[in-house]
Amino acid sequence: MSVSQEYDSILKIYADKIEHTALRQNSSEYQLLLTSTIEQLLKLKTTIYTQLALFSANESLDDISTSSLKFLSIDYYLACMCSKKQMTTSQMYDPMQKNRMKLKFLEKSLQLFMQFLISLQDFEILDSYLVKKIDKFESSFKPTLQELYIQPSRSDDLSGAQLKRQQKIEMYRQSKAINEKLSALESKYKDIEDVDGGDHDEILRELYLQKLQGLSYEAFNTIEQTLYEMELLENFTKNVPPPTEDRRQEDKQDSKDFTDRLETLNKPLLSKEGKVLRNFTLIDKRTELKGKVRGYGQYGPTMSVEEFLEKEWEEGRVLEGGGDSEPKQDEGDEDNYQLHDEKTYKARQWDDFKEANPKGSGNTMNRG
Repeated sequence: MSVSQEYDSILKIYADKIEHTALRQNSSEYQLLLTSTIEQLLKLKTTIYTQLALFSANESLDDISTSSLKFLSIDYYLACMCSKKQMTTSQMYDPMQKNRMKLKFLEKSLQLFMQFLISLQDFEILDSYLVKKIDKFESSFKPTLQELYIQPSRSDDLSGAQLKRQQKIEMYRQSKAINEKLSALESKYKDIEDVDGGDHDEILRELYLQKLQGLSYEAFNTIEQTLYEMELLENFTKNVPPPTEDRRQEDKQDSKDFTDRLETLNKPLLSKEGKVLRNFTLIDKRTELKGKVRGYGQYGPTMSVEEFLEKEWEEGRVLEGGGDSEPKQDEGDEDNYQLHDEKTYKARQWDDFKEANPKGSGNTMNRG
């Protein structure tokens, strides 16, 4: 299967089974399908950006082949899928953790939407209306609601509300015009699909560019919805008492396990100028285990030396033999007061030693 066919296959799964589905989004079946589809798309992106290197910071739009243009939408679909990630019903043992995990996925989704828009801007695909809006963002990958539209300073400020309404109407008009042009191009391309020639490639290229522009407006609208949802979740978790150290460690581990290897999305792959910042790699379970075996330290001890020896003694694995250096006293002689005094003295010494050296206070150099 070619890279193009694999991408089309992934998008078909997304359209048929993820975007439109009869399953509940918090069901295990839906989340497992969502996770596997995200992983497939991540691997494909690794191939496209790292192995095939289809896009370069030194290239312009004219340098990109027509067949490669559709891959510029990968970040858009990754963002859409990340926005749907959440804990399943069986995992909802802590409502606050559910909200924190959902917030993390929304943050990843927001970052990917912005990466998609900035990539289109770098290749001069994004239309001037959205370019002006993005250029006003103080942080490219962390826009705020106030930066998307001019917000009224007060709830009774009708002029500000009217201005925001006008901006939304303009966004709708721009999006509608793009979609109408896209429909016309799709009809035109369908009519000449079986005909070879220069017009075929030219119309296909224009069709891909129009689709990317249509997705850019959908991404911008979804960013607003995502920011509202993030604000709501942040308010839910803001007044909750800070977690204990044990809870923070547990949440950190749960986050690592539950995010299903999406840690590679924490940083953008491309700069605003289109420069590749780092390789896009996946860390699977086999690699993680191999790193633990061959890495520094491996697994630390789980008990002290004293506890180990005591356990070995109780289970009879400590060998005794070789003869006694001293003859044993007759322990059955109840009248042997000297023997009883010696045993009492040794018992007190042992108690004092255990009190001064509690269990686990031995070598702690290898402990985390």
